[in-house]
Amino acid sequence: VGADKEHWEPTIEQMFDLESEYQSTLPKPTIRECWAIDVQNHGEAAVLNERITRERPEAWSIWDYADAFVTLRRDILGSDPSYRDNKFVLIAHSASATAIILTTTFFPLPTLQTQNIFHSLILIEPAIAPSPAFLDNATRTPLLHTMTRLMAKRKDTWASKEEARAWMAEKMPWGMWDERVLRLYVEYGLGEIAEKQLQGEGVTLRCTRRTETLAYERGIRQSMPGLWQLNLLCRSHKPILPIHIIWGDIDDLFSREVKDGLEDPDQGRVFTSVSRVEDVGHMVSTVTIQSFFA
Repeated sequence: VGADKEHWEPTIEQMFDLESEYQSTLPKPTIRECWAIDVQNHGEAAVLNERITRERPEAWSIWDYADAFVTLRRDILGSDPSYRDNKFVLIAHSASATAIILTTTFFPLPTLQTQNIFHSLILIEPAIAPSPAFLDNATRTPLLHTMTRLMAKRKDTWASKEEARAWMAEKMPWGMWDERVLRLYVEYGLGEIAEKQLQGEGVTLRCTRRTETLAYERGIRQSMPGLWQLNLLCRSHKPILPIHIIWGDIDDLFSREVKDGLEDPDQGRVFTSVSRVEDVGHMVSTVTIQSFFA
């Protein structure tokens, strides 16, 4: 929510740097390509879909984003025989974790097991309620309450991108971000206002304030279908394809109770691996790229 596909560029660069570092010990390049997909009402996608996303911001759902991943897998990569033997790994952060889990609903479970549809899922700080009980607002952390309340009032127009970046660098949470991520966020997450006479300010959020507020208001509620599918993928206490969880070890946006609940083996959810990145919270991939790979 609120991030654009370009947000991943520093992380992708670090992945390729690590691959180069270990190239002498690898028989061939491990990573062929990396693809990042905008949510349909974020970044450059919001420009393409402007009429729909501005007139009906509530019309978008997490299923639409899941469908985008299926389109990539089937129509683009599936049509090129050279990709046939490649491993297709889905990586997602926060609310997008629900989307990539729901991507697996487009294929029968036996097909996921026997055909090379997806190699694995990597869920980074997944915004998934471990049970309907956690949908109650009373279970939200103070940070999540604050962000939900402030989102509707956040500043969303600036005279220029340069002014916006300077302003964000002094504010939370943007001031904590890796400088490269903030620069990319301003470059691709902001666009010109059609009528620049508006209070003399010329750029605004491509993912509108109303759209982002709706995403937080719906929040973790949209994750329930993802939880049910995750339960199916982990049936018999073993995932039918590798599923990896990465948390920040600071429990800021989600409590440790929520995280532990998602990992509860008594609910049948046993993952291939669970990792925690030291000294970071929910925004693990924006705060410091180096620590993410430590």
